[in-house]
Amino acid sequence: MSRNKLFIFLISLSLFALACNFGGLLNTPTPTAPPPTAPPTKVTTTQSGDMAGLLERLNGAPCEENPDFTCVTIPVPLNHFDAANTETINVAFAVSQATGERYGMFAQAFPGGPGGEGISSGGLGWFPDGILEHFDLVYFDQRGLGLSGELACPKAYAKDFSNYLNYDDSVGEEGYDTPAEQQDAIDEARTFVDSCVSEIGIDPARLVYYGTNQVAEDIESFRQLVGDDKFWLYGVSYGTSVAQIYAAAHADHLAGLILDGTIDLTLNGEEGALAQEKAFDEVLVATLKACDADESCAAELGGNALAAYDSLASKLAEKPIAYEYPLASGKKVKKKFTFSQLEFTASYQMYALGGRMLFLRALASANEGDMVPMARLLYQQATVDPAADEYLGDSTFSDTMFYSVNCTDDSYFSGTQEERIAQTIEAGQASNGTVPRLDGSVYTGLYCAYWPSAPKEFVTREPLTAAGVPTFVLNATLDPATPFAQGKAVFDRLDNGYHLYVEGGRHSIYGFGNECPDDYITNFMVNGQLPEQREIICEWDPSVISAYVPRMSANASEFDNPLDIFSAIETELSIEPEYYYNGFTENTSFACPYGGAFTFGPSDAGESYSFTDCEYTQGFAITGAGSFNYDTRIFTLETKVSGDKAGALNYISNYNDGSITLTGEYGGETINLSQ
Repeated sequence: MSRNKLFIFLISLSLFALACNFGGLLNTPTPTAPPPTAPPTKVTTTQSGDMAGLLERLNGAPCEENPDFTCVTIPVPLNHFDAANTETINVAFAVSQATGERYGMFAQAFPGGPGGEGISSGGLGWFPDGILEHFDLVYFDQRGLGLSGELACPKAYAKDFSNYLNYDDSVGEEGYDTPAEQQDAIDEARTFVDSCVSEIGIDPARLVYYGTNQVAEDIESFRQLVGDDKFWLYGVSYGTSVAQIYAAAHADHLAGLILDGTIDLTLNGEEGALAQEKAFDEVLVATLKACDADESCAAELGGNALAAYDSLASKLAEKPIAYEYPLASGKKVKKKFTFSQLEFTASYQMYALGGRMLFLRALASANEGDMVPMARLLYQQATVDPAADEYLGDSTFSDTMFYSVNCTDDSYFSGTQEERIAQTIEAGQASNGTVPRLDGSVYTGLYCAYWPSAPKEFVTREPLTAAGVPTFVLNATLDPATPFAQGKAVFDRLDNGYHLYVEGGRHSIYGFGNECPDDYITNFMVNGQLPEQREIICEWDPSVISAYVPRMSANASEFDNPLDIFSAIETELSIEPEYYYNGFTENTSFACPYGGAFTFGPSDAGESYSFTDCEYTQGFAITGAGSFNYDTRIFTLETKVSGDKAGALNYISNYNDGSITLTGEYGGETINLSQ
């Protein structure tokens, strides 16, 4: 079925699936807003907790998936809101203790989704030394995820997701526009929910205890064990729901609250979904227009990227495009690229500036009839094995808990089950006229109509005021997953709020090394200083897409010398989807554009590479090995070259001074080139 799965990936967070590139080709923007100056107020808190003692009492040990942290598991009430129910479940927390004088605890309501694990995805690299020195960093796996008692239905989800990606809507327009398609969508939702709940294997009545209100109370249980009177809480994406619900119940225990990529909890399910559809569409249009304003991008997409996208979408709406996908083994697999696959890929690439640029490069290739670059983005983001078309899944994200938490927390329309389903179909059809490109989020309501823990009554929440709590709302006007208007609405209602936002930007803006907003947060937490202004614009340049990287020339004869070829290969390798989004836990291989294969993976010093007849430009195939040393910041390739000419060449790129050199022999001549 078309459009019924998109919402999972629109709201799920890819904040920390960042590029590990050879020296920052796609660097995060440089802000121009000044760091905060002396504020009018001073934040003071009193801490009395003993984190070290708690970790020792609970037999804390290095987290298996994240050894920078110490993991402990604590029992918490299954139902925090029924004192008569004495049943408990275990929830895992991970702690990195302050390296110096302890100011308190800085807890991360980190996971996106819902469904993202906190512990396996957490890290220290997002924080400046001042925060690491004075704060115990705390991550957690919320109940039902990871180390906190995983609930999962991978088989049911894999089948449902595969049906979505490969569905060919050959009747009518795209979407559920015929009665038969609508009934199929309803039946598919019911089948998935029945299969998923059965596969989870617990009493369906217990799923209600895995909602966000219970998760927020788990944090409170941990605070009580630590013994801190107050602590600092950061929420990002779905984590802002956790943080806001905690703040609504326990504002007196917060020294500060930071909401990054903020969800407005006063919206019900369908309101949030429809707002998100419009936001993704707006970001896609802004991305395509930004291409037209970039000379290199405009040159490759004819100066009208929006028309190029719409042309491709129209072709795919008529019928899937057949193509051959090259594997690292040298085999080519016959594939079909569908309209649903384009929607999925476009949506997922809209989260960040670099991802948008990569999408534009793939669109340029698709516009010329080559679907492989777009398919590589698809397979990487969908976590599907292109050889077997098997859904692999993300080990740090639970598709199951996305449904369980989302459908437990929010209502989609009101009335009987049949009435809610009818209203969902009607809203989905109506959105086709107002959101012309990326839509379909509201159809999550079909699944929630059948989910056992879905509310029977209409859900409403009071606006958060967080009385007395300094609260930072971090925001971006081009955040597709948590629309700007939602964060602005939350800020407007706060008792003591500060709104830091980017004109343009991405989904979530903290922790990427930008002075704004990072310095404001550090100044508040470490020095107790608040900004002088309630609203501050963080000016990023670029703010919509990373500078476009032109695609590599197709023939070696088009380059002035072999050094330029190697430099172009280095650039291409750093932005290959398999590399750009990789976590570097194991070796990964992919096919080079004109034959051969490239393999990369972790090494003791950083990264290691090997390649066999890897041809990035026709007439220049390289075989050999290479590495990137994290300490020395030197990238090397030692190669034998075949093709138009033969030779043996060694390439060195020094990321300390930006120099590159190429030495060896090529075409019977000695090579000693540098830049």
